[in-house]
Amino acid sequence: MSSFHKTVDSRLTIKGTKLKNNLPYISSGVLSLDHVIGGGIPAGSLFIVEEDVLGNYSRILIKYFLAEGVVCKHALFIASADENPEEIIKELPIPCSAPVDDEISLPTNEVDKMKIAWRYEGLSQVESSFGSNTNFGHHFDLSKHIDGETIKNTDLTFCNLSKLQEKEVKGFKNPLYHTLLANIKNIVDKDTFKNRKTVNNNILRISIQSLGSPVWMAMDSENDTVTSNYGQDLIKFMYSLRVILRDTNAVAFISVPSHLFEEEHTVKRLLYSVDNAVKIESFAGSSRETNPVYKDYHGLFHITKLSALYSMVPFVPPSLDLAFKLKRKRFLIEKLHLPPELEETSEREQDDITATPSVNCGGFKKKDIDF
Repeated sequence: MSSFHKTVDSRLTIKGTKLKNNLPYISSGVLSLDHVIGGGIPAGSLFIVEEDVLGNYSRILIKYFLAEGVVCKHALFIASADENPEEIIKELPIPCSAPVDDEISLPTNEVDKMKIAWRYEGLSQVESSFGSNTNFGHHFDLSKHIDGETIKNTDLTFCNLSKLQEKEVKGFKNPLYHTLLANIKNIVDKDTFKNRKTVNNNILRISIQSLGSPVWMAMDSENDTVTSNYGQDLIKFMYSLRVILRDTNAVAFISVPSHLFEEEHTVKRLLYSVDNAVKIESFAGSSRETNPVYKDYHGLFHITKLSALYSMVPFVPPSLDLAFKLKRKRFLIEKLHLPPELEETSEREQDDITATPSVNCGGFKKKDIDF
């Protein structure tokens, strides 16, 4: 039998997207992240980043996500209750034509090369980094920022929740969730993001920073205290947002400080209500920061959920042992490789010696062993 291929009108293809399972995918801005989650983020989905303790690395991922949207001329919606969204857009990394090289060159002479056994010389080198050879997405330089003129030509919508004051609404203890949902729905309802069969369709990139932080805690008006049980608002918001975004050209990229949640089931319910989720575990302030085993990395990168949209078979990551490093010019996700033990230590020598029992167990002696 001959195979049938469905043709796609090139006029309906949105810039900065690719079709997979007849669904548009966009790049997160980090090529290595796209590689480990299945080639990108599908349209109409929610992508969650569980922040590190200080929240520094999650902010970098958001900047990559927005910078990719600026390059691809996508519409951007930026919301935050912890800081001014207009300040976030000023620090987006600048795109570059090739991967920036900020590595220190290693010596290549024969004396400085590592001597290994001859039987391992013919083996292929293990690929630690991901996405370096892909044609989807762009490379960025964190040391430089996109100029203001380019930002002005971008379709931007800011939602500064720290300045908004709204009365109590039904359904949410904190009215900020209702305000954010209403603003997102007004933009998503536009024909540009609703109908995928029009020529003028485009992608809407929604970025929400630190959703569920202490700023989002509800205030008890009767006792004038802050209620700690605010997980219900967060879960309800995620479910509502998922319904709004499904079957549209919008993608939500949200960072959540899950380490601040007091109730354990909040994170489980949160992961159930989203499509894709990753977690950043930083070494800052922990014992691993000074451990020589992890000297080449700044933290671990966990994939906590990958969904299968328009497909019955979910994507399987190339590896679940992932780590990340932040260099001066770029953010990388790599396979976690522990350094080899090159020196003979006393512990290694003791392991090589056959252990003998300190007491006589049934008349057993080492000299009685015959080979």
